[in-house]
Amino acid sequence: MARRPEIAPPVGGESALDSTLAIDQFVPCYDFVVVHAGVFPIPQERAYRAARDLNLLEDPVIRALLGLRSLPQRLADRVAGHRDATAAAPQRKFRLEDMVGPPLGWVLLSEVPDVEIVLGQIGRPWKPVGASEGPVVSPAAFASFDSPGFAKIAFSLSVQPHGATSSILTVETRVVLTDTASRRRFSRYWRIVGPFIRLIDRMTLRLLAAELRQATPVVPSKRSGAA
Repeated sequence: MARRPEIAPPVGGESALDSTLAIDQFVPCYDFVVVHAGVFPIPQERAYRAARDLNLLEDPVIRALLGLRSLPQRLADRVAGHRDATAAAPQRKFRLEDMVGPPLGWVLLSEVPDVEIVLGQIGRPWKPVGASEGPVVSPAAFASFDSPGFAKIAFSLSVQPHGATSSILTVETRVVLTDTASRRRFSRYWRIVGPFIRLIDRMTLRLLAAELRQATPVVPSKRSGAA
């Protein structure tokens, strides 16, 4: 599986160039971005469904990375005396649909079946419990939201055909900050969390490739002249 390099966080904002992407409707300009892509030898529809339903907790490395990302919030909950629900009932699945709504607080912004899905979140991820403390807005209001003190985060999974039987699958995270002070706070946070997000994206593509290999039967080739 080929993979194109990730895109480093730009300085001073970046403008999206491909207007055909649904994510451009919600975060056309951004301060930080991470992009990973892979070529898979399966049709577009099958690649999209496989990625949409992928359970990241099946991989122990990804499971550990997700645990490290949520560690600050779990510690803050414990200090505040809040019950750790994850300890009482361990989460067994982590798919895209599991990100929508409580407790993670993501919103489904758009989905073009078999082509692209976009999730969004407004919050203060630099705070221990701030990732999902922002206002919940409608998809129509997400793009225009500009109240100071927040980060607008959009995640996109998109699949495009590549030749007759293959697909290019892309996962992209864009972040735009609503004021200068928030941009400084997020920059400090990103230095710590950014490498985890990049690694999770890379591991996700590897996990998807492994699952597709297991699900695709290997047809032995017949030698010339064999019965």
